Amino acid sequence: MKVNSALEISARLASWKMFDDASAVLQNCLDSHPFHPSLLQRLARIRLAQGRPAEAASLLEQALAHHRLMAK
Repeated sequence: MKVNSALEISARLASWKMFDDASAVLQNCLDSHPFHPSLLQRLARIRLAQGRPAEAASLLEQALAHHRLMAK
């Protein structure tokens, strides 16, 4: 799945409070695009909505680290 498609689908699912499904879409895409900052950021937002702030923080740290690497 393409990154943009995964982001769009997961956003729609999250808006319907289908957080497990949104998470699955993002995880599937991360299998093909590991450490993609936008995917990690979106998954962090899902984790927050699921009441899992520690996981969200870890995902945001990964997204920031990889964003910095991509910017070099």
